[in-house]
Amino acid sequence: MENPSFSSSLYDCATECALRRQNSHCMENFGGDTCNDCRFYINKYINADPRHVELFMLEAETRASAIKSAGSIHHPIFFILIALCLVFAWQGYKGEQKRNAWASQTQSVEQPQQSATQKSSTVSIYSEIEATLRKVETDLKKNIDVNKDGLLNCIDAALHFYKYFPDKSKVCILLNYNKETGMNHLFNGVLVDGVWRAVEPQAAYSGKSPYWMRDVWGGKYDSKLNKDVTSEYSRYIKN
Repeated sequence: MENPSFSSSLYDCATECALRRQNSHCMENFGGDTCNDCRFYINKYINADPRHVELFMLEAETRASAIKSAGSIHHPIFFILIALCLVFAWQGYKGEQKRNAWASQTQSVEQPQQSATQKSSTVSIYSEIEATLRKVETDLKKNIDVNKDGLLNCIDAALHFYKYFPDKSKVCILLNYNKETGMNHLFNGVLVDGVWRAVEPQAAYSGKSPYWMRDVWGGKYDSKLNKDVTSEYSRYIKN
């Protein structure tokens, strides 16, 4: 709580500062080079935002003008009026400081929570990818031919992965055909942090790590040639 005697002294100081300049006893603008040598310069006694000090002094100058018109700073009615107005101005400033401090604390508490949520979501996606790869590995070891073509290859792996990945809005089946490098391969795309990333669905089965297409295939893989063939191949998957 603000000390009443301090507030009263500060109000008197601000009013005297304004009156001295209005009566030409002081020729300096408020905040000038010589103000630090003046005992009526309120910035010597408080540490406040310059905008709030300016507003505080504007109020003091307005009330000082009223006192000047009345002819005496000691007139009781005007002194009470000044004190009340400056009290309201000062309390308003203190209230704003508290609100700003509370807002700052709230933001500092909420932001890490948002970051933690985003981080948790990303970790969850990686966990889902790894869990799905293990399921694909199990089915490939059982020689489960999804499209019934008599072969066990990348088509079956991509279809297994698509089937087991829990969120179908974040998974697709991709084809990459590159005549120059000999790439003709089916694999999967997974949406991670808003970006589609290519996953080799046979990674766990073949002991590859990491499981990203770029890491498994290197320069043979050109992502610009990826084609979404989900609608064409997902028909082989029975619910």
